[in-house]
Amino acid sequence: MQNQPDLPPHALAALVAIADSGSVSAAARLRGLTQPTLSRHIQDLERAVGAKLIERSNQGARLTPAGETLAQGGRQILADLGILAARVRAAGDEVGGEVRLGCIDSIGIYVLPEILPAFVQANPRVRVTVVCQSSPQLMEMLLLGELDVAIGTTEHPGLRSERLYQNPLVLVHPHGMPEAEVPSTLAELAARPVITFASGLTVRRLLDDAFARAGLRFQPVMELANVEVIKAMVRSGLGLGVIPDGCLPHGELAARPIPECSVARVIRLMQPNREPSSAVERLIGRIRSLRRI
Repeated sequence: MQNQPDLPPHALAALVAIADSGSVSAAARLRGLTQPTLSRHIQDLERAVGAKLIERSNQGARLTPAGETLAQGGRQILADLGILAARVRAAGDEVGGEVRLGCIDSIGIYVLPEILPAFVQANPRVRVTVVCQSSPQLMEMLLLGELDVAIGTTEHPGLRSERLYQNPLVLVHPHGMPEAEVPSTLAELAARPVITFASGLTVRRLLDDAFARAGLRFQPVMELANVEVIKAMVRSGLGLGVIPDGCLPHGELAARPIPECSVARVIRLMQPNREPSSAVERLIGRIRSLRRI
């Protein structure tokens, strides 16, 4: 049989890191390596495949067409190696191994505490690690093989996505606010101090689109990443808030529909296009129980 090229996983990971970061130095930091060490990994790969993989410039480094092809396959190889290791650990025994679960902050705060304890109790040999990030970051981590499954609000053509349920957006304000001070139109809301999510996040994109359709300028006074921080600022009287319904389990703020506007974020289950391990499959089944008609 013809000799196969030597493509060490650590070298493939170095190439993928350059593709993601755009420079050798940044990739070295991501991998926890010195720059010369990471460069040697790339040189080893170039010798193994007989092709130039990266091109350097004053602006950083970019992959050649050959490098892009190898990086794409390398992502899948690295992900498959993780699955293989988990399956070996679980073989011949009860379901075990590690499940790397990603979620957006609000899911981590309000949803996972309701479903994870029972799952962990029923599967004592499964170690669940949880990472909270924005939905775009979760997609990137899934593509890199750094997560096994995630719950977020976005989709990607390279990932499998299932709709679980919708979260309508609501206007929130402190209890006791006089009714006359609560905006009754979208134009009134646009003129008031609003505290909500930062640009690039799903809730903010939905709001920006809604105000743009109405021909209104929308400029929040505070743009934040965490719903609990948003609620704290609203409770202190610094402005009105716009957050997803379901983020007020204790009723600490009054909530009502956004005037003249009906928008909702979609909560999705996301996973790579590969066969999940037994442990991952079992957790996915538990997450699917959140699905609502």
